[in-house]
Amino acid sequence: MRIIQLWLTLFSIFLLPFTGSAQEKNTCLSGHLPDYPLPKGVSAPFAGFIGDWLVVAGGCNFPDIPASEGGKKVYYSQGYALDTHAASPQWLPLPDLPYPVAYGASVETPQGLVCIGGMNADSCLTQVYRLTWNEAEGFSVQQLPALPETIDNASATRAGNNIYVTGGNQQYGQNNLYTLNPETDSVWTKLTPYPGPYRVQPVLAAGKNHLFLAGGFQSFPESKTCTLSSDLLEYDIHSGQWKQSIQLPSEKDGQPRCLVGGAGVSLNNQIIFTGGVNYKIFQHALEGKAGKDYLQHSPEWYRFNDDLLLFDFQKGTWKILYDIPGMARAGGILLHHNHTLYMICGELKPGIRSAQITTYPLNK
Repeated sequence: MRIIQLWLTLFSIFLLPFTGSAQEKNTCLSGHLPDYPLPKGVSAPFAGFIGDWLVVAGGCNFPDIPASEGGKKVYYSQGYALDTHAASPQWLPLPDLPYPVAYGASVETPQGLVCIGGMNADSCLTQVYRLTWNEAEGFSVQQLPALPETIDNASATRAGNNIYVTGGNQQYGQNNLYTLNPETDSVWTKLTPYPGPYRVQPVLAAGKNHLFLAGGFQSFPESKTCTLSSDLLEYDIHSGQWKQSIQLPSEKDGQPRCLVGGAGVSLNNQIIFTGGVNYKIFQHALEGKAGKDYLQHSPEWYRFNDDLLLFDFQKGTWKILYDIPGMARAGGILLHHNHTLYMICGELKPGIRSAQITTYPLNK
């Protein structure tokens, strides 16, 4: 059984000017745009901004019978875009992706939103596409060079003109890091693999000349054990070397964090992480210790992460903003646009998606 099969069984189910102490309670309010138009929302879509257009495509959910009752997961090729600067924003349909897909990785570029890999009910994927927009032609889908192997449940980011993707389930069972300049390259280049265990559903973010790979998990179904990574790895783009890991901040109760299914964005000299599952609860689920009623609890029981973790990669220091409304999602996408954070869809609990687009204003 591949790692992803166990995961899907369980889950079919500017300097950012925050002030105060390193650990503080959130006092800001959270709002949201019109709900995403696919019924019951989606998890693990492609999402990003093209200009002021918020673009969301693909993803998956359980539209009929809930996962807790044995429902079938559906993957989508549909996408929608919303003009966030419109007086009354409304979702407009996009051209369909070439195939239904979820659990891919997406990256904003000046030329459009690049959508990488993923999987659907039939297969894992190598295809890479770019969603573009111009005033004369509207939205379109362009093909880019395919990945050299299937990759799903990975993460991707951009540094300069290059896109980087790593983590997840890789076809050849490695920890490969790949890069592509979509304007000049015809093939992806393999770089130095990251060290240590696999990192399925990690978060990859860029900071100037470095990449940061946070969290993720590796499962061993035969022995009912797992490895949850509670750290982030640093990759030096110039030297091509991975550096010693940095521990993620602990939960309030001292438990570690794994950021599995979490999300992150880079802002000047900081990276913001949020979302993802609870380390201990997820570990028990992977190890078969969660109980027969695992899918029957309320969303609060699963304790998805709703804190904002702010990592200053120049100083190597953390700040935490606790209890941010609407951030407790797994498989949601975190974006930043015009001094506002956006949390796009995702799971509220295993098998239950959200259609909400949560916004969180940042101080200017």
